[in-house]
Amino acid sequence: MSGYNSYKDIQKMIERYVAGTATAEEAAFVESYYAYQDRNEVPDISADEKEALRKETFENISNQLNATPQTKKRIINIYRYATVAAVLLVATTTAYLFLHRASPSNKLENVSVKKPLDVMPGSNKAILTLADGSTMILDDKADGNLKELPGLIITKTRKGELVYKVLSKQSSEQITAINTVTTPKGGQYQVVLPDGTRVWLNAASRLTYPQFFAGKTREVKLEGEGYFEVSKNKAMPFHVFTGNQDVEVTGTHFNINGYMDDGSINTTLLEGGITLHHHGRSQKIIPGEQANVLTKPFAIKVQRVDTEEVVAWKNGLFEFNNASLRQIMSQLERWYDIKVDYSSLPAKRYNGMVPRSANLSRVLKMLEVTGNIKFEIQNNRQLSVMAE
Repeated sequence: MSGYNSYKDIQKMIERYVAGTATAEEAAFVESYYAYQDRNEVPDISADEKEALRKETFENISNQLNATPQTKKRIINIYRYATVAAVLLVATTTAYLFLHRASPSNKLENVSVKKPLDVMPGSNKAILTLADGSTMILDDKADGNLKELPGLIITKTRKGELVYKVLSKQSSEQITAINTVTTPKGGQYQVVLPDGTRVWLNAASRLTYPQFFAGKTREVKLEGEGYFEVSKNKAMPFHVFTGNQDVEVTGTHFNINGYMDDGSINTTLLEGGITLHHHGRSQKIIPGEQANVLTKPFAIKVQRVDTEEVVAWKNGLFEFNNASLRQIMSQLERWYDIKVDYSSLPAKRYNGMVPRSANLSRVLKMLEVTGNIKFEIQNNRQLSVMAE
């Protein structure tokens, strides 16, 4: 199997596998990635080590994919961080990952989810609620103007983006007008606010904001998860309120995960600087750090994190670093609009990445391959999990 000379080539192969259009040889190769050695957890490593191992993994995989037909088998020992070409999940209950050329005789068995039941991935969809209470459906269909107001035009694009174009000074009535964008489960959307700030909303999220920013501050409210690229304006600081937390910025890039059922509000800074305010306490955050505001008991914890993992959802991926099966199922619930039976979840943890464009059955298949578990999708979109 030749012609795989770049990361994109391998990624395309994985995308074909996810879409069900991969060749038999490609599918066998993808499925030949499996963990099988010790039952020890993969130890935590630094971001630099992880990046080095990602590069090493790609080189090894690229060499294997471009091996000559005479090459019967190659086994590569990749230790400490189990990753599969940055797209397959690998159970972290295993300390080693072995890669070899697959043949029909050694393909993994019992890895498929029952058919024809399946669930399509989420898409660009949301609801815009205007100040007068009227609502508009947002999707990724044709571009067009949604609303024309004095000095303001609200448009949407094919890319799943809502844009506020300020043409002139606003009236006092428009300044106090509040708009809301709400994404359902299985939905995501982008919003370009009147000041040029860009916000990416994850599934089951809500952003509330003024139709026009005026005064000494720019204030918005977030429920759920959002990634912000704030337009710089030192004279008018930007505030994001999530629960009892207030994130203050002048211009920067950051992510807030504020799903209330997760037990904490996690704010991650990628660029610039922010100050987090909560219950009279202030905490400055620098790039690469994440502030975890715990609700029970109240506490603020700051730690270094892999920012690529945190914002993977915005870039079309699920990325897990020593994530529990419960954490993974919580994300799948929101993106695929399903209900998970948590009563029998095994205590397994995972590393790796999976495209969010994959059908649910494909994601579950990858989990099954690497975790010795079985899933069943039922007609009512209920997902059952069983340990094998």
